[in-house]
Amino acid sequence: MSKKFMKSELEILLDALCDGLRQEVRQRRLANLVTGQDFSIVNEREMGIASFIALQLRSLGFAVQLEAYFEGDSKRRPDFGIWLPASKKYIYLELKQIAWGDEGKQYYSANAIEEIKKLNGETDPRNSLNGLIAFGISSSSEKVERLLWLRLKELSQKITSLYPHYEEIGLRYVDFQGMAKKTSYGVIGLWFRKQ
Repeated sequence: MSKKFMKSELEILLDALCDGLRQEVRQRRLANLVTGQDFSIVNEREMGIASFIALQLRSLGFAVQLEAYFEGDSKRRPDFGIWLPASKKYIYLELKQIAWGDEGKQYYSANAIEEIKKLNGETDPRNSLNGLIAFGISSSSEKVERLLWLRLKELSQKITSLYPHYEEIGLRYVDFQGMAKKTSYGVIGLWFRKQ
């Protein structure tokens, strides 16, 4: 299987992640309309987000294991173990929330850098197919939306310069306008170790 083919499949996976975020925001808004309770995605923790992402990827034909174990290491547990059906490869991905974008004050890119550092230090070749998903969600402020996109681009530049074994698969804007009260915009990025 060619490297180019695998990168194409990773791009499909990234698009699926974007759609998963959109579908979840829509479902939570419907739950809010029916119950009057606040189910906003801004109240969700990282593991909850990992759960609905896993469901989305499974519905599209990816086999997904949450908190998979690295081969030969019972202590390291990446957020996802994913079987890419076309490439016939098992990959590991970490998920990191980089921002809620609340008036431009809640950015956590250091967490994403720390995850890439750990992944980069993985020496077992069976675990070398690894990467990072980083996402952020903003309020309705246009200024915050621009800042969030800028922060994601800065994160990507930092990852690829500090850890040149990783390449940017893609950065995406996810529009939630009209779907939720508290969120209007999200960003998501995917980086993967070069093969």
